[in-house]
Amino acid sequence: MDTTEKVPSTRERQAQQRREKIIQASMQLFWEKCVEDTSMEEVAKCSGVGVATVYRYFSTKIELVIETAEFYWQKVAEKYLTELEQTDTGYVQLQKIMNVLERIFQEEKAFLKFLQEFDVFVKKYQISEERLTDYESGILRLKPYVTDALEKGLADESLFFTCSIDEMYFSLTHTLLAVMQKLAVGGEILSSDQAVEGNRQFRIVTELLLGGIKG
Repeated sequence: MDTTEKVPSTRERQAQQRREKIIQASMQLFWEKCVEDTSMEEVAKCSGVGVATVYRYFSTKIELVIETAEFYWQKVAEKYLTELEQTDTGYVQLQKIMNVLERIFQEEKAFLKFLQEFDVFVKKYQISEERLTDYESGILRLKPYVTDALEKGLADESLFFTCSIDEMYFSLTHTLLAVMQKLAVGGEILSSDQAVEGNRQFRIVTELLLGGIKG
């Protein structure tokens, strides 16, 4: 059997480049405006192609938004998850994961703003779970790192908790993502919101979470 990988043709490469250019334009506009208020015409103008071209690649705005979400998670995962090593105690591994999430909080405000708006968009347009399968796969790329740290932590006694690994994983990640989005997007609406700097608040939350399950 021929196992040689198929080399994309020039036309296929150009099509992929054009597709990514449209997605990059949508990412920029979603940051500058918001997901709901950005039109396909604006995406076309920003990406330097005609509206018909945008619709050729993405038949609806919903399709474009979903693919942008998938692209965003892939981009962030490739940038940050490669830094995670699985050679320390469970506690130290989890601490390093928290440090990576803190960097994402500091450096990826546009990504966090998009995630918050994407959740609202999905609810508003009642997008089915089936259409979000690839998006969910992107989110779950972090899971093996966290569950490995949790399992190792229980084994080496650097961590202690009585709930299941999955319960702890989802509780930790949902809490941290919610805090990241709140502080990144709506962290300074009121004057009192500025009393404690966002990075400091996030660090306190991670210290509380880590301290609560330290062995």
